[in-house]
This record gives sequence, C-alpha cells and structure tokens, in this order.
Amino acid sequence: MNEQNSSHENNDYTFLREKITERPINKRKVFRQSLLTIALAVTFALVACFVFFFFEKGTLNSFNQAPEPEKVELKLLEPTEEILPEDMLIEDVVEPEPVIEIPDNTEAIADAIAAYQPDIDDYQGIFNKMKAVAAESRKSMVNVTAIQDKTTWLNSSYEDQTKTMGLIMEDNGTDLFILADAKILSGSNEILVSFQNTQECSATVKAVDPFTNYAILTVPLAELNDTTKSAITYATLANSQLSCKPGDIVLAIGDPLGYGSSIGYGMLTSTGYEINGIDHNYSLLTTDIFGSENGSGVLINKNGSVIGIIDQSYNKSENKNLVSAVGVTELRKLIEDMCNDVPRPYMGVHVTNVSSTAMRYYKVPIGAYITDIEMDSPAMQGGIHKGDVITAMNDAVITSVLDYELEINACKPQDEVVVTVSRLNGDTYIDMDIKVTLSE
Repeated sequence: MNEQNSSHENNDYTFLREKITERPINKRKVFRQSLLTIALAVTFALVACFVFFFFEKGTLNSFNQAPEPEKVELKLLEPTEEILPEDMLIEDVVEPEPVIEIPDNTEAIADAIAAYQPDIDDYQGIFNKMKAVAAESRKSMVNVTAIQDKTTWLNSSYEDQTKTMGLIMEDNGTDLFILADAKILSGSNEILVSFQNTQECSATVKAVDPFTNYAILTVPLAELNDTTKSAITYATLANSQLSCKPGDIVLAIGDPLGYGSSIGYGMLTSTGYEINGIDHNYSLLTTDIFGSENGSGVLINKNGSVIGIIDQSYNKSENKNLVSAVGVTELRKLIEDMCNDVPRPYMGVHVTNVSSTAMRYYKVPIGAYITDIEMDSPAMQGGIHKGDVITAMNDAVITSVLDYELEINACKPQDEVVVTVSRLNGDTYIDMDIKVTLSE
C-alpha cells in the first residue's frame, strides 16, 4: 500500500524534475531586426534635421530676420531757379487788359522812408527771427562726449571727457547716422550722444575718413524713446557752391565758442578759398563771426539750411578766432559713402585747376594740375609725378578738378585705371598713359 502511494506521488511530481532548455536564438532574424531599427533611427534623424533646417533657417528666419538697411541718399536744396522771359510766353492769344495809369508816388515813398525812425524793437525783432531759425535748426544737432580712461602720475585713474557737436544726417531704418569730428574720438572707451530733450545714448563709430577727420556715429533707432524721435529733425543741406555768396547772412550754431551750446550771427566774408585735399578739394567758407579755435557745429543760412561744417583747423593764424566751415556740397558724397559702407578709392594726388595765366604764358595744357603726391601712394607707384597734368582717365576727358573727382568717385578700390598725363619735357608737354591700381 505504501509502495503504491509512493509510486503515485512520484508520478504526480514528475514535471518538477523536467529540464527546461532555452529556445535557440535565430541570429539571422536578430540581425534583420537590428538593421531595421538602425534604418528607422537614421531615417527619423534625417527627417528631424530636414524639418529643423527648413523651419529654423527658412520659414522662421523669414519672420525673425531684420529688415535690410536702406541706402542713405543726401539731397542738396538747389537755389530757386529764375523764371526766364521765354518761360513766360503764352501761346494762346489773350485780349490785352485795359491799361491803368498808376500815379508816380516815388517821391512820397522816399519821403516816408526818410521820415521813418527805426527803434531798438525793430533791431530786436530781426534778432528774434534769426534766433527762431537757429532754434529750429538746433533740433538736428546733438552733443557728443568721448570718454577716455586715464591715469595720473600718482597712478590714480580718472575719466577724461572731450566734447564736440554732432549733426544728425539720416537713418537707414535701423540706425541713426551722426556726423562728428573724429579727432576727439581717438582712444575713447565710450561715446555718449545727448539729444536736445536730454536723452543720452551710447554711440558706435561706423566709419572714419582719415583725410578730413570726419566720422559717422550710429545710434540704434530702437534705443530712442518717442519723445526724442518727435523732437529731433534731420539736417537740411543747401548747395554751398551755388547758394553761398560773400555778404550773405549766416548763423553759426552748435558750439562755435567752444564751451557749450552757443550761437553767432554774421555774414560770409569769402567762399573761394580751396582746401587742397587728397584726391578731393573742398571749399572753405569764412565769416566775420567770432569763435573759438576749438569751436564746432555748423553754418546755416537765413532759411535754416546747413551750408558748412565748422572746422577751424584750416584758418590762417591771423583769422584763428573767426568761424570757418567746409562747404557741404563737396562733403555730401563722402558722408553718403561712410553711411553706406562704400569703400572710397584712393590714388593719392593733390590737384588744382590750371589757371588761364598758366595756359597763356607757360603753355600748360588744360586739366587737373598735380601740386603734390602722397608718399607710396598708387599714383607714385604707378609713375605719376608732381607737376603732371591729368588730361584723361579711362578715355574720359579731364578739364578741371571737378572732372577728376567725378571720375575717381566712379571707381572702386583695386580698379586699374589708365591715367593720361601731360608732362613737361624741355619746353613742351608730352602725353603719356600710365596704369594705376587704386587702393582704399
């Protein structure tokens, strides 16, 4: 009985003694699954990269990208043109109007003028009008402060501040462009611009012209508050070549006295002096207005238009305290190029017009006479000499300094130009073509 029970129990728990073996691995199947997993991962990564690139670099950038800066163009106000008699002719036949005889009151008018006695109020009224013109034009000016960290001989540090006036020229939709004297900016750690409503902003030097020492400063428009934007104006430029004559009333605004906001009234005393610059000549406007050797600002006419940038560095020693300015007509192209990041070509010559006396008595040919050449300039390296007369550039005839400036302005740095010069050989001038590679 016991044996039967034992046998039965052994039969019931036989499965507990069975050996469980692992299922064999199908290596080929595992390999295929692994390849499929890797392929799906790579495909997902490529799709993700494509989607990211498309939206981040393409679609999203089209919304986030800043607008392209606008090109700055400065315009000159031309003098009012006279109406010629032929412009007043009327083609249609018009019935003549009846002639009305006007009594001759010339003597009565002369007597009335002689009898009139102006008083101090009339004199003050004239100054009030000029003061109003100056105040309106002053809205286009800013105070520029250059801050430089210095150390005394006792090794204590201090901030040195130099001030000048800046002129608001234009904006390109992103930045405000301000013309200022570059001499005070050298070595500065920070440049501050103060607007008329006392808002102060940091400015950045965008471009500097080493030959005239003028600089363009930029202030982001986004940093200007609404009050400042509504208070400032852009400078209105007059054609200083055509509208300026000795005896014209002018106003010096900005800082002509050199110690803060100041103003001066007077007249133009001369407009014909020529500043013989490198590759470009500029006209100097002189006045009878008293000013400082360190004065800055602008000259404006009676309409409030800027005719010159005050620059005392060209004054003669006997006139060092009379306000002078460089005409804006000659500076316009330079300012535009600096605002638009346009590199200016450089040949390195000083030129002047050939006088009628030189042509008559010395047989000097008409053209741009070279008075001097910069050392190691493209002109010197090309073989141009002092005393040569430029008569053509790239087949364009040169008869004056203005012609030369127009041709050089049409070129770019690294351009190779063919300069035709007349050179004195004994008693006669001979023509020769010289190739010059312009630099920047």
